[in-house]
Amino acid sequence: MKEHDEKSELTRLLEPGKIGPRHRALMRRLAAGMRLQEACEDIGFSISRASLVVNSPLFKAEMEKMQDDLNKGFVEAESEKISRSADPTRIALSESAEVAARTLRHALDDENPTIRVSAAKDILDRTGYAKEDKIKAKVLVEPSQSLIDVLSRVTKEASVATVDK
Repeated sequence: MKEHDEKSELTRLLEPGKIGPRHRALMRRLAAGMRLQEACEDIGFSISRASLVVNSPLFKAEMEKMQDDLNKGFVEAESEKISRSADPTRIALSESAEVAARTLRHALDDENPTIRVSAAKDILDRTGYAKEDKIKAKVLVEPSQSLIDVLSRVTKEASVATVDK
């Protein structure tokens, strides 16, 4: 905190009171290894403003939390990757994936149209073009008394108008 006390009053007043979305965008870029100048150009901060923000105690504390979260996430991802790569079932499936994809691709040329359509659907599904599920629902709408009154008035007016003609 001593560092903060040595700053001028104006500098302390210009430091952010809270971390906003643009500050977090700056943090992410710096955490990803961008230089401050590049990050500023990327998000439209001036270097002088960014320098004030980056050197504020609040930004430094949040940046440290972000770095800790990134490191924790990296360690977890690496651990998961190692455990998945040691799984014999995953290894066998991974080794068979290319053959299975070729088989599915060749099924598109099958004489049987049902097999061709099934293969086409499977390929589209696995490449992100899955058919959207439609949901059928029965909905009961209960009109309010004011809507009933308006409808009654409109139908009376319509019936009076037809009688007058």
